[in-house]
Amino acid sequence: MNKIVLLVLIVCCSCATAFSQCTETSVPRVLLVGDSWAFFMNTESTINYALKRAGHSNYTFVSNANLSVNGAETDDVMSTGTENEIRVQLTNNPTIDFVHLSIGGNDFLGSWDTSMTQGQTDTLMMNVFVKLDSVIRFIKSVRPGIKILWSGYCYTNFKESIMTSISPTNHPFYSTWQGMKFPDFHQINTVQNQISKRFRAYCDTTPDIYFVEATGLMQHVFGQTSALGVPPGGTYPVGTAPIDTGFDNYPSPLTTMRDYVIYKDAFHLSTDGYRALLAYHCQKFYQKAMMDDKYLLSDPAQTGSVSQQGVVASTLDMGEAAGDNFSTVLSFNTTAMMDTTLSKASIFLRRKGLTGGNPISGTLEVKVKSGNFGSAATVEAADYSATPDATGTPCLFGSNGANDEWIRLDLPPSILMQINHNAPTQFIISAPGVSASKVQFYDASDSDFAPIMNMKYGQTPNAIREIPADAFSIYPNPTNGQLTITGNEAISKVEVANLLGEIVLHPAMQQQNIDISSLAPGMYVLNITTKSGVALKKVVKD
Repeated sequence: MNKIVLLVLIVCCSCATAFSQCTETSVPRVLLVGDSWAFFMNTESTINYALKRAGHSNYTFVSNANLSVNGAETDDVMSTGTENEIRVQLTNNPTIDFVHLSIGGNDFLGSWDTSMTQGQTDTLMMNVFVKLDSVIRFIKSVRPGIKILWSGYCYTNFKESIMTSISPTNHPFYSTWQGMKFPDFHQINTVQNQISKRFRAYCDTTPDIYFVEATGLMQHVFGQTSALGVPPGGTYPVGTAPIDTGFDNYPSPLTTMRDYVIYKDAFHLSTDGYRALLAYHCQKFYQKAMMDDKYLLSDPAQTGSVSQQGVVASTLDMGEAAGDNFSTVLSFNTTAMMDTTLSKASIFLRRKGLTGGNPISGTLEVKVKSGNFGSAATVEAADYSATPDATGTPCLFGSNGANDEWIRLDLPPSILMQINHNAPTQFIISAPGVSASKVQFYDASDSDFAPIMNMKYGQTPNAIREIPADAFSIYPNPTNGQLTITGNEAISKVEVANLLGEIVLHPAMQQQNIDISSLAPGMYVLNITTKSGVALKKVVKD
């Protein structure tokens, strides 16, 4: 069986420095396991790069040459040596909650060819998935309740990378393409999308297994800005290809494939390609999955900015421009939190634009108010000078180097004491003393980019005990409406909350099943109440 392997020297690229003004402790949260795609992610620390830019600069990945192996197939991961290494890493790193699994591509591309019937292709896919399922079951046997994200693959680029090279038959991937009987873009993309759809169906019925469809991601992010070097030729702009399936008659752009000067890779992405892939995984999964006990998105109706001269805007501006100072105003519906104190809370903000210098520094000021600063919950001119319940300077982490990156404001104890479930909580974030520098953050109109407040509960005698989320399993997830909830405790009620923390549905329990089909598509949180406490489970409604 042919394996897709790396044949030349790796050129390491430097990563941008993450923004940090206070001390933070690095905690391993992700175990990286897999094939050559994992090999590159490990070598270039791609997961760390993406987590920093998602605001989680305190979280890191763990892997090594025995876990992320160039050319690996599922049989290699199922070997005694690799299984023992997985067991050792999960035992030695109890803070690991996620396994990033990249495997299966070599199994399929090493066996599939264009002469196969659909039935033969289905049988091959089934054999790959049986092995993949065995890997997943082993990992879950070592650490029950661990979350596994199957990385999947973006489109390849065999035909263009090979046929536009100096000597096509001497291209390192020519034999692989030949073994597949020279598929065109549509043929190989079609079977790759079939694999993705099949794995999506598997995740829908298997607890704690996740997958983000992104075969067309390279096309979407980078576009085909110069003419494709082989038929069908042509171009398309950045942002026009669907992320989940892309344009199936085009490959991933040649500019996104690894460049070895004398030839372009046909299968492996460039450094920027893998960074874009992991950034999308963070956007759709890791960022919010790594939050603590509860997270809330800012309320769109009560979010904006206010200036010293009384300018009120729906945009989130902070800093100084044209002699006027702007502050960002955020509101979170903290009535959805438990009746307890907080041991930690952070605000995550994604940078959208910058005018002049950068006002984000260690001297940011956060004001907090239980309820609202002015006479109304909406942003108003009086908010700027309103008296807060407390003021403090946050510790800043995450990334501050470019637009579309996240900073994380770890709130000081003086702020934490004012956040409770008795009323919504409003914040004003300012950059005192800056001049000719203003930043704009993404607003709350898109839940992927909206400001977030992450909360970690403390303990008080009267607090409602929160049950670990892995005490219950829900499936399918994502769902079209029908959900099954399984666990070891009797459930007294289930409430469904939106990402603002508002209860939007009280579904009736029918044995172990609930129906949320009346809800609009999006992400929700199930509050599962038992005699001993409450478990919080995230669910996506298709």
